[in-house]
Amino acid sequence: MINIETFDEDRPSADAPDAPGPTRNWRDFLPDPQAAWTVFRRHLVLFFTVFALMVAATAAWTLYQTPVYAARSSLLVRPQADEVVDVKAVTPDLPATSDIVNTQVRLMQSPTLALLVAQRYAALHPNDPLVQGRGLVDIASTVSKMAFISRVASTYVIEVEVNSQDAKQAAEIANLYVTEFVGSDKATKVQANAAADDWLRRRTAELAREATAADAALQEYKIRNGLISTEGATLSEQEISTLNQQIASAEAELAEKQGRLASARRQLEQGSGGADVGAALGSGTIGTLRTREAEASAKVAQLSSRYGEKYPDLVKARSELSAIKADIQSEIDRILSNLQAEVNVASSRLSSLRDSRARSTGTLSRNNAAQVGLLALQRRADAAKAIYETFLNRSRETNAQQGLQRADTRVDSYATVPSEPDFPNRRLAAALGLVGGILAGLGAIALAEYLQGGVRTKADVEQRLGVRYAGAVPALASTLGSLRLTEPVHDYIVSHPFSAFAESFRSLRTFLLLGSRHAPGVGRALAITSALPQEGKTTTALCLARTSALGGVATVLVDCDLRRRGASVALGNDRNGLYNVLEGGALDDNLFLDAATGLYVLGTDQAPTSAIDPLNAASMGKLVAALRQRFQVIVIDTAPLLGVADARVVAASADRTILITRWGKTSIRATEAAIDMLIAANAKLSGIALTQVDIRRHASTGYSDSYSYHKRFRGYYAN
Repeated sequence: MINIETFDEDRPSADAPDAPGPTRNWRDFLPDPQAAWTVFRRHLVLFFTVFALMVAATAAWTLYQTPVYAARSSLLVRPQADEVVDVKAVTPDLPATSDIVNTQVRLMQSPTLALLVAQRYAALHPNDPLVQGRGLVDIASTVSKMAFISRVASTYVIEVEVNSQDAKQAAEIANLYVTEFVGSDKATKVQANAAADDWLRRRTAELAREATAADAALQEYKIRNGLISTEGATLSEQEISTLNQQIASAEAELAEKQGRLASARRQLEQGSGGADVGAALGSGTIGTLRTREAEASAKVAQLSSRYGEKYPDLVKARSELSAIKADIQSEIDRILSNLQAEVNVASSRLSSLRDSRARSTGTLSRNNAAQVGLLALQRRADAAKAIYETFLNRSRETNAQQGLQRADTRVDSYATVPSEPDFPNRRLAAALGLVGGILAGLGAIALAEYLQGGVRTKADVEQRLGVRYAGAVPALASTLGSLRLTEPVHDYIVSHPFSAFAESFRSLRTFLLLGSRHAPGVGRALAITSALPQEGKTTTALCLARTSALGGVATVLVDCDLRRRGASVALGNDRNGLYNVLEGGALDDNLFLDAATGLYVLGTDQAPTSAIDPLNAASMGKLVAALRQRFQVIVIDTAPLLGVADARVVAASADRTILITRWGKTSIRATEAAIDMLIAANAKLSGIALTQVDIRRHASTGYSDSYSYHKRFRGYYAN
């Protein structure tokens, strides 16, 4: 049978059929913040010690390191810019691709650029330690190691970072890197443009001579073959075109004149009186003569009606009429003669024009045969001229670019002289020191908790050991604050009965006396034991017994730690009472009275001299039975369980047993071994009490213990 008292003797078993199962919520799966805070406060000294050491180590390391300054400059690849002329015709910009940016980075990392930077820096600072006594290649190698060139993320910006122990040197070398690279890039384009311009000039001059020679050959061929043209046509073509126009005009004119002549002849052949002939011929003279003829005919007719044929006026009138008709006929003959002459002239002219056209057509045929050679020479001349004009335009463009070339990169930002070293970064080191100190402190707490084998809290007692928590006894010094202890601990509870220290024993007494059922009028035996020596067992038993006696309860302290006799020595016991009673002596004759508290002590004034153990089960049973009849409370101080066997016998004879464990010192394993021994001895283990607790270390026994709230009850205690 296991005689460990339950936390609540009246509580039904969890295995009962009607017992409801435990209810859990989400908070049960999270760490207990109060428990974590308790652990932290318990190790405040350790935390701040480790924190201070980490901060001090970080500060010492920072001060020990040689400062290195970092200066940063940057380039922008392919900046957008307006251009006066198309300077990209000869020296085009780089395409906007990611590979080109990476290529530019590699070019900046080349030894060639490092050599240029080294040469420039050596020229500017001949007395610099970096330059003195060193070759240019060696300087370039050092400069290259100082520079770190990289692309900024996926942008078109290239950053140059130079690290040096000299802040000014770092900034200057960083700026030389970007300026020399941009200058080298631009110089390359200027050289390419100059070379292209020189070659174009020479080639343009050659092409000009070739074009001139081709054009001269063309003109000579035209002259030689009569292919001189005006406005795109040869002279023969122009002459034939003119003759065709003249022939058409001559044919029309001849046809008109022939028509007029034929019309007049048809009128005469038809016996016309001459009037319509004159109208046809369009002659005004004939019209006048016709009028006179009509007047003369009218006069003849008038005279004939009045006079005879030989009437002089009639003869005269007829003579005038005949003269007028003769004049009309003469005029008609003259006009017809003129018309015939005009027809003859027009016909001759038409024949002449047709002859001229025939000659020109022959010439044109010969020109067409020579046109094949002309076309070949024309194409050759045109090709030479086109090539010449192309090279001439390109030469003009190249010449116009002089002074307008720009590099594929431009300086985005120049490095400034850093005021703070980049290494060690003091702000970062301070932050890391603080953060590292906090983490190290927390790690130290975690390690201390992990390595800590001692029993510290109520949770350790109840959850890890499975025993009821009886309470805690503080270390007296931790309750005094700035006061000094001037008397023994067991006397302090007498002189300061209302102190926090004395209150802890009253709390322990209450736990022992009220925690279980007991027959009224019968004294209760309380065994105080521990697993190991120096755990405060004797002090606890002595103070508990004196506190009980001060409360007016008939109390006896039995000192069963025969080898150490701590309680007997502390109270100045001069009697060998325990041995005498166990051998059959009278109880009252062997009790020692503590005059200060009214406590009776049954102890011994000497260590055992015989191997015979007087503390056997039978003798202890008789002793406890006798004491129950005489006292209400029997406090038994035993020897440590793990070292002395008779302690188990003594504990088994008591009504209740308290296992004393030194706070933070006694290991869990030792405590478990002591519990197992008490169980094996059939002792009634009521609980475990922690002793020598430093209540200045906040909530040292856990947030569920009364000492977590110790500060709130300061007004209730009088130290």
